[in-house]
Amino acid sequence: MHELRLLRDLMEDILRHAESVKAKKITKVYVRLGELAEINPEILAHFFRENSKGTVMEDAEVVIKSSLQREIVLESFDYE
Repeated sequence: MHELRLLRDLMEDILRHAESVKAKKITKVYVRLGELAEINPEILAHFFRENSKGTVMEDAEVVIKSSLQREIVLESFDYE
């Protein structure tokens, strides 16, 4: 279940950064996900869809780049 905590932390980081740039709507989120992180990319995308409802991230596209490391990294996001 540590994966869920990592995903919650990632979402909190995105929302915190969005607030700091006064984003009204996040349209796309770029995440680097390591193969050794033991998080399925489909689960990550599903988590974002379900947990972003009612936030500035609702309906944002999640772009996942693969890496060989043990990591989950917010690379950037597009916003309006």
